[in-house]
Amino acid sequence: MSYLLFKSLHIAAVITWMGGMVLSSAAMLWLCSAKRPRIEREREVIAALKRWDSRVTSPAMGLAWVFGIVIAVEGDWFSQPWLHAKLALVMAVSALHGNLSASLRRLQVDPAREPPGYLKYSGLFTLAAMFGTVLLVVLKPF
Repeated sequence: MSYLLFKSLHIAAVITWMGGMVLSSAAMLWLCSAKRPRIEREREVIAALKRWDSRVTSPAMGLAWVFGIVIAVEGDWFSQPWLHAKLALVMAVSALHGNLSASLRRLQVDPAREPPGYLKYSGLFTLAAMFGTVLLVVLKPF
């Protein structure tokens, strides 16, 4: 029973985290092409995204990690190669989330700042990593 509960909580946290990542990535794509100086509406969107990230997306990421580790321990999967590949993808997405969060914070402080150009591809990477992670978990190919 506890395994299924933790698995359900893990999935809910991951869905929330990935939703926030896609939202931030779409906004970053828009902000990378927006003109400077930023208009008031763009600054309001940046502030709202930063609030959402700090109140929803970041806590969801932390919960996804906690519940994921709990179910990996319960399943005794740390010796499995598919889990190592999954963890590599999850660490990369976690690092990308950190980059998105930092960029939002910097843009909120200095609206004239240019976001890093590579972040306009963050949505594509997020979705590709999510797809790869799901394949690894479901198929357990190695």
